[in-house]
Amino acid sequence: MPAGLVNLMCQMLLALVLLAGCRPVYYGAISIAEFEDGEKHSLLGKDYRRVIAQLGEPTDIIFDKYEPMTWIYEVDEASSNPLHILPALTIGMPVTRKILMIEFDHNQRVVGSDFEKSKTLIMGLIGRFNQHTRKIEAKNRVKRVLNHLKLKRS
Repeated sequence: MPAGLVNLMCQMLLALVLLAGCRPVYYGAISIAEFEDGEKHSLLGKDYRRVIAQLGEPTDIIFDKYEPMTWIYEVDEASSNPLHILPALTIGMPVTRKILMIEFDHNQRVVGSDFEKSKTLIMGLIGRFNQHTRKIEAKNRVKRVLNHLKLKRS
């Protein structure tokens, strides 16, 4: 193969990798990645099962016998640009965080919701480990509460 053709193929491959790497990567409740602020009003009055059907399982649940139940959907959007690998490991990974909080009444119907967007920084490897540990704890909490709700309906 001529050296010019190999060089051209390498340049095209590098361009494709850089273009593909610039797409955002989502972590968490991907179902709300495209969720808009105006859509939160469409959730009012819905049963928790219809919310699960529309948005999937929440990333966390705050459940207390004396307070209304609150579901939290959280998604982080980060750039997958390969040029950001070194700063992401040493300094931290910049993410755009979207949080949807849905409050239920004692009859498990939506009474309100709040939607927040913010920019934050997940700090290096230790920050990612802490975040992963919190996600595991939240996932166990979600399973426990959903099982409790299913038993309560039976």
